Amino acid sequence: MVEYITRITMKVINREELDTNNLKKVSEIDANCVRSFGHQLAERSERVAAMMERLAEKGFTFTANQDSVIAESTKVEAQAAKIYLLQEGFHDSEFQVYLEYTRKWGML
Repeated sequence: MVEYITRITMKVINREELDTNNLKKVSEIDANCVRSFGHQLAERSERVAAMMERLAEKGFTFTANQDSVIAESTKVEAQAAKIYLLQEGFHDSEFQVYLEYTRKWGML
């Protein structure tokens, strides 16, 4: 018998998106730079929270690591989860989907 785990990784801090306004690259920092950085983080956090709400409706559970939220399910297949998120208005650049198979040995 083969079982699977669908994992979806959603980065709360997407370093690629923030690099263009990285505070270290600004020669003279001011309050507006910090506010802009904060707005970017707030927008990204809101998108991740919205994805979490949609995935929770499908029975996903959540854990977190350093800069990401990880959603897991043994009931929703990876392709179905991706299609669902895309239909809900999210972009495939906002998340990564992984499918892990595990083999369970039974008695013959």
